[in-house]
Amino acid sequence: MGCGTGASVSYLRERYQLKAVGFDLSGELIRNNECAKAIPFAEARCEALPLADGCCDGVLCECVLSLVPEPEQAVAEFSRVLRNSGFLILSDIYDRAPIDGSFRASAGTAGCASTLRSRLFIEKLLGDSGFDFVAWEDHTRYLKELVAQLILNGDSCEEFRDLFRVLHSGCADPSEVRNSRPGYFLLVAQKSTKGETFHG
Repeated sequence: MGCGTGASVSYLRERYQLKAVGFDLSGELIRNNECAKAIPFAEARCEALPLADGCCDGVLCECVLSLVPEPEQAVAEFSRVLRNSGFLILSDIYDRAPIDGSFRASAGTAGCASTLRSRLFIEKLLGDSGFDFVAWEDHTRYLKELVAQLILNGDSCEEFRDLFRVLHSGCADPSEVRNSRPGYFLLVAQKSTKGETFHG
């Protein structure tokens, strides 16, 4: 999901000989992608994938879930297309701010197109959709390195600006924005089979 120019899809196919396919919301990006001529890509939303039930062994979703206004629908769709015991691999930004045991769904309101969500929110979201956690890794240092590199290079990365535009937009309560601590994570979850629970 969110294959962009298809770098990950190409890597999975060439390095591991997987039958990987790519989906992206941007039809223009796919049409202008030279890789799309040789590798299966399609324009699709993660909330409505043009795939049969239980046809996938794995779903890779890179930096997309934080951009989905209704992540419950997206995760339900990931579960639908995965076979039992199939794997979901997510990488994305999240809110690392301490929440003192409370449950904070996100740094924004329901009207936002993009929000920082807490780890608790993400864990509950996947658990409610029938996924068991296998691994969670915090890789915030890569986000910090990216920020430092952009500053040193004087880069004007549009996606990077969009991220912080969201954090300071009118969608979020000012106190929530001040308390947010953007981080970057990688997680692996497995779709539970009926009557079975995976213990990683």
